[in-house]
Amino acid sequence: MVLFIITSFSYAQENNPWVLSLGVNVVDNSGSRFDELLDVKNNWNISRLVKMAVEKRFEYDYGVELSMSVNKFTKGKKINSIYSSEIINYFAIDIMAKHYITNHWKDPRHSTNSGYLIGGWGGNFFDKVINNTLNIGLGLNIKLGMYMWINFQTLGKFSIDNNTPGNANHLQHSVSAVLWL
Repeated sequence: MVLFIITSFSYAQENNPWVLSLGVNVVDNSGSRFDELLDVKNNWNISRLVKMAVEKRFEYDYGVELSMSVNKFTKGKKINSIYSSEIINYFAIDIMAKHYITNHWKDPRHSTNSGYLIGGWGGNFFDKVINNTLNIGLGLNIKLGMYMWINFQTLGKFSIDNNTPGNANHLQHSVSAVLWL
């Protein structure tokens, strides 16, 4: 009986696991659209770059993620095409749905990587003013071990509000260590 219960619980967790991740993030709010994507010196904000997330997976193909990230816009970086003269703190909470699209042509139980589309709502705080965004992006998980992965993700965050300087559409890139529970 105990063996049956343990086997059932293990199988349920494998198909519908909880996933935790901890990593770093970079925010590009330069306002340059796609012209200067790799201009790290002027556009990428790389300070206080913590990102944490918890995800609930469903049958390998879908997931729901709650993430939190902290960063800071430093002096001299571009914000909406203007070089910043002050430090602006950045804090984001995102609630998003994921669809693991590579599962349509790869067996997720034996694959060493999985790609996904992600989208949802974001609350981005620029100092103390909130900016609501619609988020859409893509990501890639690469398997490191039985329950350990590394994640690469890029999100486009499209502003719904227009209530603060620095609230334009922006990009957030992240790299995280991922653990399946």
